[in-house]
Amino acid sequence: MSQSSCGAHEDTMSHACILFVLLITVVSSTAQRSQRAFGMDDTTDVIDHTRFDSLWHESMQQGKLVTDGYYCNAYMSYRTALANAYPTAYHPNAQLAFWVNAYYACLWEVMHLRVGYRSTVWDSSFFKRDTFNVAEGVHTLQSLRDTIVGCIRDVRASVFLATGSTHDPPFRANACFAKTVRVAMRDLLRRVCRSEKFVFYDPAGNVLQLSSFFKPLTERMRAEAGSEVQWVLPYVSDQTAALLALHRASVRVVLGDRIEKWKRGRKRDR
Repeated sequence: MSQSSCGAHEDTMSHACILFVLLITVVSSTAQRSQRAFGMDDTTDVIDHTRFDSLWHESMQQGKLVTDGYYCNAYMSYRTALANAYPTAYHPNAQLAFWVNAYYACLWEVMHLRVGYRSTVWDSSFFKRDTFNVAEGVHTLQSLRDTIVGCIRDVRASVFLATGSTHDPPFRANACFAKTVRVAMRDLLRRVCRSEKFVFYDPAGNVLQLSSFFKPLTERMRAEAGSEVQWVLPYVSDQTAALLALHRASVRVVLGDRIEKWKRGRKRDR
C-alpha cells in the first residue's frame, strides 16, 4: 500500500473516530437530560427561581415594576441560568413556571432598555423587536408568550402574560415555582375574571362583555371550553356564575377596548 493511500486511510479513520466520539457525547448528554424527569416529582423546578423571586418581589411597587434591578448581579446570574436550562426534561408544571419566569425576566429587560413603559397598543413591534437566549435557543417576547400557552396546551396560561399595560392582566407579586404555578394561575384567573375592567355581565341585556385582552384568545377559549361563557364560568363570582349558568344558552358576548356600564351618581347633600 502506498504512503498516500495509507495517509488517506488514517485520515478517514481519524474522522470516523471523531464523529463516533461526538455521537456518543450527544447521545450521552441527551440521555442524561432525559433521565432528569425520572425520579422527580412535579414540584422540582428546572432551575432555582429563588433569587429571581426575591428580586422581582422587591421591585414591585403598588403593582408596577421598578426595573433598576436589571443591573444587579443576581439578575445577570439568573439570565445565564435561563439561557443554559433544558426545560423539556422536566414535568409540565416546572416547564410552565420556567417559561413564565423567563418571560417576566425578558420583559423586565425590554421595559428597562426601552425606557420604562411603552404602549403595546400602538407599538406593534414591542413583542418581536428584541431577542433573548433562553433554554439554548433564541426567543422574542412573542415566542415566549406562545411557549407559555403551548407548553401545557391551555389558553388559561395566557393570564400570566402581563405587560404593565392597563389592557393586560396585573403583574404577579412573586415569581412562579413548579409547586405553586397552578394555584397561581387559578388565583390570577379569578382576579381577572372578577374585575369589571376585564369581565362584566349585564343581566338586563344578557350581555357578557370581555375586554380587548381576550380578543386574540377567543378562538382557543371556544375550542377548549365550548364557549367564552363556559370558559369564564369557574372564575367569576358566585352570583355572576349563577346568572350566567341560568342564561348561558342565550348570552351575547361582546368584545371591546373597554367595559361599558352605567355609573350611579352620588346623592347630593340637602
